Amino acid sequence: MHPLRFALRSLLKSPGFTAVAVLTMAVGIGANTALFSVYQSVVRDPLEFPRSNELVRVWTNDPARNFSAPASSWPKYEMYRDEAQSFTGVAGSSFHNSTLTRNGEAEQLTGLQVSPNFLTVLGLNTALGRNFTAEENAIGGPPVVILDHQLWQKYLGGRPGAVGETVVINNVSHTIVGILPESLPFPFNQTQYLVPRAFEVPGLNPEQVRSGGAIYLQITARLKPGVSFEQADAEVRSLSQRYNTAHPAQMDANSGHELRRFSDELFGNLRPTFNLLLIACAFVLLIACANVAALFQARLSTRYKEISVRLSMGATRGHIIRQFLTESLVFTAFAGALGIVASLWGTAAVSQALSNQLPRAADIAFSLPALTFSILASGLAALLVGFVPAVQASRQHIAETLKDTARSSAGGNSGRHFRNTLIVVEVALSVTLLVGAGLLVLSLVNLQRSPAGFNSQGVAAAFVTLPQQRYDTREKQIQFVEQVSTQLRAQPGVARAGAVVGVPLSGFNSITPYQIEGQPIVPLPQRPLAGFRIADPDYFATIGITLREGRFFEPTDILGGQDVVIVNESFAKRLWPGQSAVGKVILRGVNADTRTLVVGVIADVKSQSLAAPAPDEIFFPMGQRGTNAVQLVARTNGDPTSMQAAMRAAVAAVDGTIALSNFQTLDQIVAASLAVQRLLVWLLGAFAAVAFILAIVGLYSVLAYTVTQRTAEIGIRMALGAQRGQVVQLVMRQGLALVGLGLLAGLAVSAGATRLIVSQLYEVTPLNPVIYAGVCVAFAAVAALACLLPSLRAARVDPMIALRTE
Repeated sequence: MHPLRFALRSLLKSPGFTAVAVLTMAVGIGANTALFSVYQSVVRDPLEFPRSNELVRVWTNDPARNFSAPASSWPKYEMYRDEAQSFTGVAGSSFHNSTLTRNGEAEQLTGLQVSPNFLTVLGLNTALGRNFTAEENAIGGPPVVILDHQLWQKYLGGRPGAVGETVVINNVSHTIVGILPESLPFPFNQTQYLVPRAFEVPGLNPEQVRSGGAIYLQITARLKPGVSFEQADAEVRSLSQRYNTAHPAQMDANSGHELRRFSDELFGNLRPTFNLLLIACAFVLLIACANVAALFQARLSTRYKEISVRLSMGATRGHIIRQFLTESLVFTAFAGALGIVASLWGTAAVSQALSNQLPRAADIAFSLPALTFSILASGLAALLVGFVPAVQASRQHIAETLKDTARSSAGGNSGRHFRNTLIVVEVALSVTLLVGAGLLVLSLVNLQRSPAGFNSQGVAAAFVTLPQQRYDTREKQIQFVEQVSTQLRAQPGVARAGAVVGVPLSGFNSITPYQIEGQPIVPLPQRPLAGFRIADPDYFATIGITLREGRFFEPTDILGGQDVVIVNESFAKRLWPGQSAVGKVILRGVNADTRTLVVGVIADVKSQSLAAPAPDEIFFPMGQRGTNAVQLVARTNGDPTSMQAAMRAAVAAVDGTIALSNFQTLDQIVAASLAVQRLLVWLLGAFAAVAFILAIVGLYSVLAYTVTQRTAEIGIRMALGAQRGQVVQLVMRQGLALVGLGLLAGLAVSAGATRLIVSQLYEVTPLNPVIYAGVCVAFAAVAALACLLPSLRAARVDPMIALRTE
């Protein structure tokens, strides 16, 4: 305990140093701990299913047609379910929307159509009741449902006897056979119900789904114990190839299958972002350590005579190193405790700020792994801060130090190179972070300014699902959309209104095969793919899409008339270069015998991502296709959130049993599409700002210490005729020389390090001269101010007082 008590007394005698060291280290440790908590929840261990590492997804991968998605067909699912030996279970699921009607009120629900073993494969079970049976999953099986816990509480009072009762979904009475657990793990946490028969997809031809190879189904499987991911992947690829060979005419016969880990599918795109942020946060901790190490070394240099006396009285170098490492551990332990407290606040702040941008953001919390990480980070920081200064302090020439003057005993030039090196390192690391943050900010600005092909201002959208039993024909579906659109346009405050299947950036990714008239007809699985959307005549004007050629859809584009489509500009230029696309014919259908006339070409719309080029897209008229799931869009000159009431009123005027869901403004949809980029800019910018402040504080501290140590020297210079300006120049030159070396090193490191973020940049090169020059100028200006303050202090030294002290 003696070294500990001595360390505490020593640190209490230097409250200024102790406070600065503790606060500086707390910033670095707290930032790293908070980020690790986020990383732990969102990336490292993102799934909450039992033995989640066993869960895999089947992906369709068709590079020839630029198609890759976690989707498959029902026939391939049946093959994997019945023949694959690598899994304990294979489950299928597909998206399902419906309307729940109770006491005359309608509510839109989001659910899944699933195979009976869906919950079992995930490692879950019902909280009450049971799973679906084989009979309920057969063609024409009884209407049954498993409700989520919240609906059970809200509408059925949480009564255990509710199992066996009925609820009306899509105007059909469904028997409740089970209740889901209170909270389903992500990504199923928003699922409100499950229904069986995933092969009965509303709006799709039953034959195409069950035997035609329509690609729509998500397949989740669980690996058998002892079976590696690579073994299972090889089996899936082999079975998929065998299927393709046996069924060459199927729609899915040209698409290979592969496995991906469930966590990689959901969070794989976040890993590069968080790996980059962890590196940046480590830079902050290193800068904090360098800052405190320089101060600690400066403090120890004033105690060289004390150290020499202790060595002369029998102390060993090991005793000296142990003593000063103990001091380092003591103030780092306080910093670690303060950092943990700060990380609790930081973790909560990140969880709240990113609640709509990160999956599982609400689950982000300080955890035992985060505490362990914080303790390890604190211990490592203590060693980084204390070891080198302690070793230097123990290397004293006892006789020379004891004979030395007071000036030399205060340290002289000892350790100056070490402190200067630390300042250069701090500046270099800070510049690297600032350059990276600057590039990402410029990239985000470019993304926000890039033409999206539509005008989101003042526009809102909402989802409507029609009950398949009542709206079972295209005529009925088309009539409903037309009537609702008419009602919506008549609502107060609505400037324009329309309907579409697939609002831009909303995640709608349906595709369709096509054939161009005049080209050789190829088998269906080999035909090219294009984005597939359905729109009414007023949709394009409502969201501000520009017509390049031809016309928009018209009310005369109806069932029984000439089939027509509108294509986007890049699609038209690629297929008919140098020609007008209007009047050209696209062939559709299994046998490519449905002739569809191109009547218009629209400007490209970045419908999938603002950072990606517009995909090939074909728009079909709502009056000819019909659909049981549609998005209403409305534009207003006022607040677009007011459109929710207008949409509800329009739907209720046509059919009061149908509800509205997923209401969003287009500005919110656009902002959500930039969530990852905003996260990276926000956090990396914060780390860069902290690093910059720490580097400037470190520079100021070292120069201020240097002025204190050179007070006698400065007094002699001034006594011999040196002017105040010369003294200022002397100190400024020393500080700016360190800054210059740090800037050069930082720019060199940045030139290599920024290549790590190339994939995150949009229309910005990693060597953008504006960003590099701006960082240099800004850093040099602030650094010059940090150097000027100690320089002015040096210029105010009174020669007589300095010499009298000497």
